[in-house]
Amino acid sequence: MSTTTLEVFESYIDCRKNKRSTPSALTFQSNLAANIRELTHELNSGTYEIGQSRCFAVMTPKPREVWAASFRDRIVHHLIYNRIQESFTKSFSAGSCACIPGRGALYGSKRLERMIRSGSENWSKRLYYLKMDISNFFVSIQKDILEALLIKRIPCDWTRALTLQVLHHDPTSNYVISGNAANLAYVPAHKSLFNAPQFMGLPIGNLSSQFFANVYMDVLDQFVEHKIRPRGYVRYVE
Repeated sequence: MSTTTLEVFESYIDCRKNKRSTPSALTFQSNLAANIRELTHELNSGTYEIGQSRCFAVMTPKPREVWAASFRDRIVHHLIYNRIQESFTKSFSAGSCACIPGRGALYGSKRLERMIRSGSENWSKRLYYLKMDISNFFVSIQKDILEALLIKRIPCDWTRALTLQVLHHDPTSNYVISGNAANLAYVPAHKSLFNAPQFMGLPIGNLSSQFFANVYMDVLDQFVEHKIRPRGYVRYVE
């Protein structure tokens, strides 16, 4: 199985929704038909190579390192996502409110309120809760574990190979610094992908990383809900 120019074009449409006015999107759009055909050919012939990423730091709410893939690579991320997300998300825990369509901050807050109301008998009884955070999450993700979780749910060899190409790509091998380069110095060393072992870490800022993170964390979600079985459970990402 391979892809088609129509599928690549549809992935382009998804990709440009929030990136339409960026320089890379405008450059790709300036010769759209040829660029779609070229990307389709590369994907089908096995010659597709992941391009240069932009690395920059955001300072609020705290300094963190962000990696932005090139526009054509983002199209590939959407293509992968469109192919595989349904088989995963339909079995995700209802308590997961992290970057899943229809499960944003409002969904999470309403779910939490329902659980509190139920557990406290409509605010009439004291209720205890446990709030936890995963330290250095994206940098600490182990790619071999994530690969095993992905491949068992992706039956198509072509899609699986492309997914693993994106998963194992190291953006620190080909990047350019954008924005205020001095801000990167404020990112703690242990939170930087530059310092992560080769088999660990996902770049913050890409659709693929957001989705892969949910696949990774679903193991915890299922364990908490079906083994620990608390009266309520909500997982959210800042």
